[in-house]
Amino acid sequence: MYKWPHGRLIRVLCMILALIVCADLAYNGAYGRFSAYLEGVERIRLGGSGAQRPTAQLVQGVIFSLLAAVALFGGLFAAGFHKKAVDFLIEVEQEMLKVEWPKGDTLWKSTLVIAITIAVLGGVIFAADGSILFLLDNLRSLGSKF
Repeated sequence: MYKWPHGRLIRVLCMILALIVCADLAYNGAYGRFSAYLEGVERIRLGGSGAQRPTAQLVQGVIFSLLAAVALFGGLFAAGFHKKAVDFLIEVEQEMLKVEWPKGDTLWKSTLVIAITIAVLGGVIFAADGSILFLLDNLRSLGSKF
């Protein structure tokens, strides 16, 4: 691997992300399509409804399988061997080590201020929307009188 000990944490995280994307494409895409294909074949074999062949599911399953393989190998290659990507990930990890992360009490206070601000702003927008709607209803009722 290119410069392996450097940026180990972020590279491992990127490889895990590639595995998750691959697993999602494989399970939700390929497995779902292949199982639909097999159900269609079984339905045709038993002489049930569904006169057309379920080849579309087979083709989609193959496409999702290929996409899963590309996501897996592309992600592993980019995080492990591609020089520009690896250098970028190493720089990201070095910059993240320089960040001064807030302490627990500071984080709690900031979260509380943001939550209160969102609630107040939501109330103001709700009141403004209600008053504009009230005014428009009154104007509409004035127009219907004439």
